[in-house]
Amino acid sequence: MLPPLPSLDQPGNVDDSGSGAGWYLRGGFGASLPGGPAVRPSFVPGAATRSEGLHAGWAVGGALGYQLGWLRGDLSLDYLGPRDFGEHFSGACGTACAGTLKGRFSAIPVLANLYYDIGTWNNLTPYVGAGAGIAHVDWDRIELGGSCDGACPAASGAGSWHFAWQVGAGLDYALTDRLSMEVDYRLLDLGNARAGSTPVGNLAARTVWDNEVRIGLRYKLN
Repeated sequence: MLPPLPSLDQPGNVDDSGSGAGWYLRGGFGASLPGGPAVRPSFVPGAATRSEGLHAGWAVGGALGYQLGWLRGDLSLDYLGPRDFGEHFSGACGTACAGTLKGRFSAIPVLANLYYDIGTWNNLTPYVGAGAGIAHVDWDRIELGGSCDGACPAASGAGSWHFAWQVGAGLDYALTDRLSMEVDYRLLDLGNARAGSTPVGNLAARTVWDNEVRIGLRYKLN
């Protein structure tokens, strides 16, 4: 039989005094899991996608922020490490047309974030957050294979900056008065942009949704 949960009315269990004010640094790393299809071929009108996918990868980042009571905001810089993607398409020139699109993806989001600390219980503080900014998305090592009234054309990748945003939630555990450990999840929207080009047209990219599970440290500077 499980023991009863501690009463929140007991002194010492809940800290509702806020977390003070001051600057902080945070950094962390984690797993980056794609939330949906990443790219589609548009170099031949009428191409139909049979299957596509963006592989899992890793992410690392840091931020400088300021905390005021239960609210805090920071400016973050992250790097989503290179990972492969692939796609199979058919039908652009009839049922005999088929091919593959392969390449590598990476991104650098720069976001302004706002977090709300819900409350502290025995050094544990759950929080929610959201942010918006820009991201540089890079499509690299683009290759086309197959045939469609002849060999597929040569292709090259592209990189561009565009709007990005995130929402998430996490849990903070105070190790000392200044140092705490964070575990969180965020859904990151990296937008859509041209993935590359061929002599007969551009390669378009769908919106890239990224699911990230991260662990890190936050240090209060004052």
